[in-house]
Amino acid sequence: MKKIIPVLYLALSIQIFCQPEHFRKSDDQLFPKLIYTQTLVFPIDSLFDIYYLYKVPYQNIVFLKNGGAYNAEIRVDIEITDTNSNFITREIKDWKISTGSFEQTNSAEIFAEGLVNLKLPAGVYYVQPIINDQNSKREFKLKKERLEVKDDINIEPLIVYSDKNSCGEEEFFRLTNFEGNIPFGSDIHNIIIPVSDISVKEINITILSSEDTVTKKTLKESFISSISLNECSGKILVANNNSIKTRNFLLNGITKSLREGPFTLIINDNSERKFNSFVSWYNKPKSLRNPDLAVKSLKHLDEDRLVDSLLDIDDEEQYRALIDYWKKMDPSAETEYNELMAEYYTRVDYAQNNFSSLTGTKGIDTDRGMIYIKFGKPDQVERASNEKGKIVETWIYTKPQRKFVFIDKQGVGVFSLESS
Repeated sequence: MKKIIPVLYLALSIQIFCQPEHFRKSDDQLFPKLIYTQTLVFPIDSLFDIYYLYKVPYQNIVFLKNGGAYNAEIRVDIEITDTNSNFITREIKDWKISTGSFEQTNSAEIFAEGLVNLKLPAGVYYVQPIINDQNSKREFKLKKERLEVKDDINIEPLIVYSDKNSCGEEEFFRLTNFEGNIPFGSDIHNIIIPVSDISVKEINITILSSEDTVTKKTLKESFISSISLNECSGKILVANNNSIKTRNFLLNGITKSLREGPFTLIINDNSERKFNSFVSWYNKPKSLRNPDLAVKSLKHLDEDRLVDSLLDIDDEEQYRALIDYWKKMDPSAETEYNELMAEYYTRVDYAQNNFSSLTGTKGIDTDRGMIYIKFGKPDQVERASNEKGKIVETWIYTKPQRKFVFIDKQGVGVFSLESS
């Protein structure tokens, strides 16, 4: 028997939470998006490989249950026209996704990703992607993209995961596939910088993060390869089956020193070229996108006067002040990403979503919210009724051993902490 999973339909419009202006890439390129797309162009003799990449969180796809599996199917339709709207070519790909876990179908952290490959000569084109969710029978037309394919095109730097992925008997770098942006988080990423002149033995690079110079260095580590892209086991891999070779320099581990915001890579080989990107915290807790809420949540950690002082400054300065506050407790001070800060506000999000009451009390202001934010998810939760018929909820933690007892005295979902 088939069952429709109650998840979001595959909406391809851009969504944004309340966030400071300096996080914005542009008015029409806000994040987080519900689908990530990118077009990459690689030269191959007289033609060019055009790769249209797409990446969708599972929670934005409609899955159907069939037996022990949850299945989805997407059709990707790419139409290419010239500047006069004349039809050039079309590529259609049916894309099947399957998982055995209901929880995964609602995940924002698991992605379905793939690519469509077309071959075109130099010229100016328009790319019109149309996505069909086959389970919901809904069609979504994405924004038409102008694509200029030049004879002297340089392959743009590629953002890849630091650990290689196996495919068959070989190992390959895996493309991060976030529209050419750098994900901000605990994972470390590398940058591959292709250079068309394979006789070049070294290049000089400068890294700017939010307009501040992070590093200047000479890169010598490289490999010669015919860069292309392949799909393997649901991942996009940087392969070696093109006809034109490039020398590819490796910039290793630089992403750990990058802050959120604009990123610029300046490359000097035989000439200077710039690669502009963005460092984006795609899975940033929602509470961190709301500076006032993020500051108020500190009341479970620090004194009221600190909270009040942070509330008196504007959004831009508030966020920077929050970063500085958490930097003092950063378990990995050598990186810009602060795992402790991320964990804290992930707990704040959970408290807001699960403990807000029918009376309008915010989750962070409830006793259960306070305990959850301080101690995290309990190892065991027990529910029972007391002699007065009131619901009693007991949270048990094992390391270290703690027990908290809450009672819903009014029967409206407001649980008061009775003992700890």
